Amino acid sequence: MWGSMVYAQVNPPRHTFLFSRHMKLLFSIVLPWWLLSGQVLAKPVIYYAGVSYLGDAKHADTSYPVVTSINRSPEAGAPAPLDKAFYAILQQASSLPFSITNAQLGDYESGPSIAMTLAIERESVSTDRFPNHYKLVAEISAQILFFDFQSMRLIASIPLDIARNDVVNVKGDLAKAKAMNLKALYQPNHTNTNLFTLAREQIARFTLPEENMLRFQVNSLSFSDKAKPLIPASVNTDSLSQAFGQYFTAQLTQHARLNMIPYTKGYAIGNKMSGRMSNGDVYQLSLPEPDYVFDVNVTNFKTINKASKNLYASRILLRAREATDTELLIDDHLHFAVQMLVAENQRAETDWPGYEDALEMLLMDIARQLQQPDKNWFNTHSQNKRKTYQSFNSWSEQFNDI
Repeated sequence: MWGSMVYAQVNPPRHTFLFSRHMKLLFSIVLPWWLLSGQVLAKPVIYYAGVSYLGDAKHADTSYPVVTSINRSPEAGAPAPLDKAFYAILQQASSLPFSITNAQLGDYESGPSIAMTLAIERESVSTDRFPNHYKLVAEISAQILFFDFQSMRLIASIPLDIARNDVVNVKGDLAKAKAMNLKALYQPNHTNTNLFTLAREQIARFTLPEENMLRFQVNSLSFSDKAKPLIPASVNTDSLSQAFGQYFTAQLTQHARLNMIPYTKGYAIGNKMSGRMSNGDVYQLSLPEPDYVFDVNVTNFKTINKASKNLYASRILLRAREATDTELLIDDHLHFAVQMLVAENQRAETDWPGYEDALEMLLMDIARQLQQPDKNWFNTHSQNKRKTYQSFNSWSEQFNDI
């Protein structure tokens, strides 16, 4: 093992520097835009429901092998260790916008009971092979879900993402290194940078949204037949779509300040989000219907190889519309290229890290442009240039500060 690092950095490109595989958001915190809103509900009591795992309950152990191996109750009726540790971390907060209790959920007849769970939605470790080493990025994505326990209806969510970089000699135990890096992100006493401390920091800044706020959702994120052959065979396309759908949702929450419904492809059927609590209880939440939706199709990747640098480009078709209408408010091809300076003996074995970085930067920039369009950006990055700039400008005027 050569060394590990975890640090806070919000949304830089992942691959644009020499020896910089996944020097992206080593953890990114995505806060709902209503954190800044003065229009919030009265301070409520939140019932703590512990850690849970999104998706089909019977697949939780295989979908999330690391956290489910750690978070097992020592005996019947006893809290699982991570459930207990996260609750203790929440109690350490000097001030929270609501009271969190681990008592029994409220009386159904007395009105809605708001519950909260930290729902794990992705464990992943990406690997880049270099001549003498592997570069690893262990990443956990999660949602802090607030829901009405009486109606089992989702009220709000805070998306979280945390990652850890590592470098491993090619002769090292790669499987062991992957598991170790994921486990470190789940250890509340390991460092100050862990999933539970991160979650507490964001809950401390959170207020529940009003019922009548407009809701937005990434409806789909797909890869075209032209783009798929350029994705490494070791990368599952469906999982990649889910990861980028979650990523785009996070960017729209943070930079466009939209009230986003979670991207649910892969662990939801229709408008139902299912999951399993750490004690084995299964839940199913009803999601609110979106008012507006986004559809993204990644149409192509392209690279230009030069002696001292490579250019990697990603191209997408972006569409946005009212959920119940077919008229498109945004409809254009957009592209972004990143430059990577690499020494000959530090080249990765595939072009995928560059393509991935370019796609992340493009989705992040789109979210920023929805908030504050820049005509020069569209002249460089869009096919229809002025027309698309006008579409984004109309969007900004209609939805900013709603």
